[in-house]
Amino acid sequence: MINDFRYSGNIFLWDTETSSLLKSWEVCELPVRSCKFIARRSQFICASDDMRLRLYNYNTMEKVKDMEAHADYIRFVEIHPTLPYILSSSDDMSIKLWNWEQNWDCTSSFEGHAHYVMMCKFNPKDTNTFASASLDRTIKVWGLGAQQPHFSLEGHDRGVNCLDYYPGGDKPYLISGADDKTVKIWDYQTKACGNPCDLYCVSLAPLLTSLQVFKP
Repeated sequence: MINDFRYSGNIFLWDTETSSLLKSWEVCELPVRSCKFIARRSQFICASDDMRLRLYNYNTMEKVKDMEAHADYIRFVEIHPTLPYILSSSDDMSIKLWNWEQNWDCTSSFEGHAHYVMMCKFNPKDTNTFASASLDRTIKVWGLGAQQPHFSLEGHDRGVNCLDYYPGGDKPYLISGADDKTVKIWDYQTKACGNPCDLYCVSLAPLLTSLQVFKP
């Protein structure tokens, strides 16, 4: 199944095998910018321009939680692979950590970017760390136990829109895509950057052992 949120304020749940629409939700009147399944809870969470996070049961369509989360548009939500944590990143230049086992309390707020935070991703090799991409042209790497970043990666000439970690265990790579029309591959241990690719958008395929980049 795939969650299709687009920018309409609606969410559509699709069966990818039959290409059929299963369910739809009207979330709000403003764009929904990010939506993620929480499969171990039969739920999904969505983030929208009304600065709220909403949680739904995708079997019953029940709204489980609705909370004001940020002071500006929410760009992205990220689910921790094992712990009851969700990250949200926002145009208010912050990243927040939410714990659903503590009644969805915000347990940490990470500040350090100087512009919109477009995306954040947990490191699959070390799930106590995560990276964030911002229009301030930097990528920052953080730890869950500290509210200041461990370090920043600088090299893009314009805002960074997206990033991902290499899913295999053999390479300490981050990949990023930016408004400067390049993709950069970083070694987050040495903080070195490889040769950029003249592309616009990036994703890492989790079932493959090589980097995959896609041009829209």
